[in-house]
Amino acid sequence: MPDATGPGSLSALRLANRRRLLGALPAAQAVSQAELARLTGLAPATISGLVRALVDEGELVVRQGVANGRRSRLVERAPVRQRYGIGVDLGRTHVKVVAGAAPGDVLAESAVVLDGGLRPDTVLDVIGALAASVRQEAGLTSAQIAGVAVGVPAPIDTATGVVTETAILPALVGFPLRDEVARLLGRPVVVENDANLGALALARRAGAGRSVVFVKVGSGIGAGVAVGGDLLRGDSGAAGEIGHLALDPGLSVVCRCGRRGCLETVGSAESVRTALSSALQRDLGLDEVLGLINDGHPVAVHVLEDAGELLGRGLGWLAMILNPADIALGGPLLAAGDAWLGPVRQGFRRAVLPGVAERTRVAISPLGEGTEAVGALVASLTAGE
Repeated sequence: MPDATGPGSLSALRLANRRRLLGALPAAQAVSQAELARLTGLAPATISGLVRALVDEGELVVRQGVANGRRSRLVERAPVRQRYGIGVDLGRTHVKVVAGAAPGDVLAESAVVLDGGLRPDTVLDVIGALAASVRQEAGLTSAQIAGVAVGVPAPIDTATGVVTETAILPALVGFPLRDEVARLLGRPVVVENDANLGALALARRAGAGRSVVFVKVGSGIGAGVAVGGDLLRGDSGAAGEIGHLALDPGLSVVCRCGRRGCLETVGSAESVRTALSSALQRDLGLDEVLGLINDGHPVAVHVLEDAGELLGRGLGWLAMILNPADIALGGPLLAAGDAWLGPVRQGFRRAVLPGVAERTRVAISPLGEGTEAVGALVASLTAGE
């Protein structure tokens, strides 16, 4: 893919103009470039350059015709073709990139584990390398990629693609992630909360009309909510940040946000790792923790059960507000299976009305640990629209 300075790079302005042109082009209708200039308010020279680029990408076709009684070159959308995209799942200690096709079929994937505290330049370097790798593995050219979507564990200003706040990746706050990835890869880019992308993937799978909540349980806890297939983001993009629900302000653990009692301090994968490390008096990695749980280590199982029940209580609060049909769980604790899911369901049942407990399905995501990446792939297919 082009580098940040290559001829294929997309400035934020060019990307915005591209979206404006495609949004103004009538469906199933050919129009002249002069009419496109009128519809968009863009200069004729700008329209001409955008049309050339979109024809090269296979998005538009140009043919001779008649407009306003005069022969003219008419522009229309190209016939429907297979669309390909690249999805990026960015976490505190990992970057996963997938390439695939509509409606969300993964053709290639690659991931790396990194130290926490990622810097923006490191993030861009890793995304660039993994995106090139999966694109080549999938046998795709850069021009075939309709777009790229990046999932981040943080509230996002979707208008600018900027991370507005996060204690998990603080170096990315205020960083123009969307524009920088677009310049790097030369394709349209959207940036979205990772849990929202998980909800998007599951909503597509569940079908129209179903309300779905996806809860990512990792270093923190975040929920993505899809109602009737549409994401619920809230006024500032912070909808679903349930990890910072004050479950019990009397708890002694201080959250990364500076407050006490947050759900993620007692119900996240990181809280399980920290609590078990303290109990066994040695610093454990998450893989070691999962190994002890799966081996039936009594202390490890007890710590997991406590965390699961508290998480379930938090999910109960969410269900009493939103009343979704499904709550799907994601994140590394999926590897613990029923040893985790059982206590989560128990805590959930204790926190909701009996009718809600009976009608709400709390389960592990059917897409497994790849849920957010699949959601990013789904979002990437319409990134340029």
